[in-house]
Amino acid sequence: MKKLWVMGLWLYAMSATAAETMFIGFQDYNRSPIQAAQDSRGFTAYLSRVLGMPVKVETIREHDKLIAEAKQKRFGLMFAPASMIMEANAVAGYEPVARVPGQLAAAFAAPASSGIAFPEDMKGKRIGFTDRNSMITLLALAKLREMKINPATYFKSVSYYHDIDGVYTAFKYHLIDVGVANSIVYNSWNNSGGMDLNLIMQSEGAPHLTFAVRGDYPAAFKQKITQALLNASKDANAMQSFRGAGFPDFEPVDMMQYKAMMAYIGTK
Repeated sequence: MKKLWVMGLWLYAMSATAAETMFIGFQDYNRSPIQAAQDSRGFTAYLSRVLGMPVKVETIREHDKLIAEAKQKRFGLMFAPASMIMEANAVAGYEPVARVPGQLAAAFAAPASSGIAFPEDMKGKRIGFTDRNSMITLLALAKLREMKINPATYFKSVSYYHDIDGVYTAFKYHLIDVGVANSIVYNSWNNSGGMDLNLIMQSEGAPHLTFAVRGDYPAAFKQKITQALLNASKDANAMQSFRGAGFPDFEPVDMMQYKAMMAYIGTK
């Protein structure tokens, strides 16, 4: 009798889940909600077909709003920097299941013409970070702590910008001497010919953008979502917008990497 009751509860949860729209909370500093939805059409169509339920993207730029929505269990899936995913895991039970391959690190850079090439050259200079809660800023501050550098006293000024475009613009108008970007963005700035930068130092690496699923979904449904993500590269249209960003596929997560990152940035 008990087994039948448990099976009935599971079937009810599965049917209720299938009847609702599943929202994916995309953390995106740059794209508008409309643009993100348009770019993700192939991906959401693929998930809708495989999962048998409507899937939509909801883009959120602000860290605090993303976490607040996660606490309310608004999202069936989240796609965000690894530090935010682990925060959602801590406050709302979201489980990391798939990620973009590769690692990100915080790159400290300065225009080659400035002559700033080593950490000691940064002393007394103006430094610019992205959002205070961004993973790259957290990695950068961890690197400075590792070197026993207090930003408040080491630098002439410390500025925080909403996104990486803000750091780029600050460089362009000579508002900062040193800027912190993720290592991939730093390479693109240099390789595009738009800026000639010295790489001063880098933080430790951290996992790339990560998907997390609601922890209170039935185990079979969570596994179905995970497999859909890992198989997305086999669909002709699912990965179209991701490939445009240089992401060919997704891979399973290694929780040891995430725990190591959280220990490094000092966030519980």
